[in-house]
Amino acid sequence: MAKVGKKIPQSMIGRAGRMLLSGAKVVAMEAADRLSSGETPIATRIKQTQELVSTIGQLKGAAMKAAQLLSIEFSEMLPPEVVAVLRQLHDDSSFMPFDQVRYILGRQLGAEKLSRLEQLTPEPIAAASIGQVHRALLDGRPVAVKIQYPGVGKSIDADLNVLKRMVLLILQIQGKKVDFEPFFKAVVASLKREADYRIEANSMEQYKALLVNPAYRVPEVIREFSSEQVLTLSFESGIRISDWLKSKPDPEQTRHFARLVLGLVIEEMLINGLVQTDPNFGNFLYLPKEGVLVLLDFGATHSYSLQQRRDLLRIIKLVMAKRHTDAVKACQDLGLVHPAESEESVGLLVECMDLLAQLMHPEYQPFQYRNDAWLKEVRTSATRAGQSFAHTPPPTDLAFLGRKLGGMFHMLKDFEAVVDMTEFRSRIEQLDLG
Repeated sequence: MAKVGKKIPQSMIGRAGRMLLSGAKVVAMEAADRLSSGETPIATRIKQTQELVSTIGQLKGAAMKAAQLLSIEFSEMLPPEVVAVLRQLHDDSSFMPFDQVRYILGRQLGAEKLSRLEQLTPEPIAAASIGQVHRALLDGRPVAVKIQYPGVGKSIDADLNVLKRMVLLILQIQGKKVDFEPFFKAVVASLKREADYRIEANSMEQYKALLVNPAYRVPEVIREFSSEQVLTLSFESGIRISDWLKSKPDPEQTRHFARLVLGLVIEEMLINGLVQTDPNFGNFLYLPKEGVLVLLDFGATHSYSLQQRRDLLRIIKLVMAKRHTDAVKACQDLGLVHPAESEESVGLLVECMDLLAQLMHPEYQPFQYRNDAWLKEVRTSATRAGQSFAHTPPPTDLAFLGRKLGGMFHMLKDFEAVVDMTEFRSRIEQLDLG
């Protein structure tokens, strides 16, 4: 059941105050359990996470988006019970009240255009981190109208600074050392683009023109009824990915879905060079009978030049062939790994490449995406390699690609997909970008 609409706080002071109060409660829970038992039981960890989720769900905005991504990218580092609570934010149903929605629409589009949006639903059909979507009729045509929450664009830096301080404080209490700085930097850069719906409209139109495969569907932008904080699109039907997962699709359906996901990654990252980097389940719908994947959100879209894609393809082919020494040399030539790194660091990188190569190596087919032991090995290996680098800064461009790959992998993991990757290996080997 949908929650009662509540006005979204706009001022940075008000938002920061509520975040800090929630953080203080989390720390108090931690300290109380440490004093009483010397350790923090999982029950307390769940309560802490629920406190954060409650506050972030009310505030929306950058903090909510960052917490959603934390639940995906760092799921293997957190207790599964905590991840389950964090993922509630993906399906959070709180929303702005209708009077606030109409006020924003009137301010952004004008009274005349607002009057043409007939049968605007009082409650949203979807509510995400930085905006919510309402269904309406425009000249008799069903449309989806996305309205940005007030104050989102202006509060990005403040929201994430507070969330980062809270995360670092909790990690310090737990005695853990995890470098979240690259993660937060990437989220800030992405969210500042997402806060301008005109940029998203451009990305969506470009993406739609590039992706001609009928197995994928992209909504049409209605420019006349779009602005910086309002985006009006053709209405697309489909079932939410999380709901379809609950229906327990049979193995053949799952394999078809997995092939769509994997094919999309190749299309985006290597062929078209336009990547929707937000892996949130809520950004997709699925039509099981037609076998069509609907893509909804293009706020976090990043483009990659032909040369960048050629370089990436070269490295992928070398890793797939287990030519790891050549792959490392290619990374050094491209400035992705500093040549001054130690032999130990290079060895750790090779170890990580060898693990990743298993994904498409014939010996490991069909590949089971629900392979927790392998995924844990990959994460541990990548962390060790990254922490050992003394001269190589995190590659910003690849951070977005890593988020995309991680999110899609976890989507297939949740479906417990089992896929023969031979066709995808062959497709990549045959790919020639000139």
